[in-house]
Amino acid sequence: YVYGVDVRNGGYFDVEDNKMSGANGIYFSDETTVSSAGLLRVADCTFIGTARFLNSALLYLDCSVTLEGGAQWRVEGNVAGAASVLSISYSWYKIKLSDSGTTVSLANNGHVCSRVSFTNFFPSSIVVTSPARFVVGCNLQGDEEVSYDDVFPEEAVVFGCGTCNDDAACYMPGTESVDRASCSCSCKDGWHGASCLPFEVPDTFVPPVAERAVDGDTGCVVNQTLAEITLNMWKPHHCYVGVTFSG
Repeated sequence: YVYGVDVRNGGYFDVEDNKMSGANGIYFSDETTVSSAGLLRVADCTFIGTARFLNSALLYLDCSVTLEGGAQWRVEGNVAGAASVLSISYSWYKIKLSDSGTTVSLANNGHVCSRVSFTNFFPSSIVVTSPARFVVGCNLQGDEEVSYDDVFPEEAVVFGCGTCNDDAACYMPGTESVDRASCSCSCKDGWHGASCLPFEVPDTFVPPVAERAVDGDTGCVVNQTLAEITLNMWKPHHCYVGVTFSG
């Protein structure tokens, strides 16, 4: 449950490789802004969802989201069960994109339940001001690509599986070049992974034992059950190891 996000100046907020179950996975409840080359990313997560809740979604927006100044929002590689991947609660809430380099990529996600729509919002909820880009493609329901008919505005760039889209394949600020034959990215120095991200995500993160003190600025919360957390956003990182989040 996220009250609000303000990511800017090349900062990033990354939710990756999590398994979630509930009415909603990540619930944005207040104005969210990503600007000046900031990055908001939800990737490789599995969300179970529930058909008993009308608007169950991996990403549920009860607010507007503004992206500007080369910011990006990437929703990629996730799998949603009895739920939509992205849902917007009311038609007056918008995802608004503007400025060069500003990009939303909704690509390579899996959708399991045919009784639930892949996305749940009106096309008018996506407002793209050129040269910003909203890119969507290769989202599968079973072995077939989901239908995008009457879902996205005409300004959206829609591509199919088997087509290499630079913005979906690579985080372009960190990309030197794209090999479209293999749809692979060559990264600039200091950028990481197959998509050339500004951070490196190891397969398993186990910080040094000396840094596991809970109270230190460089420490981790270890082996606890937490009903709620309060993040000090001035800290350089937040680390939770073996923690059960039970709201």
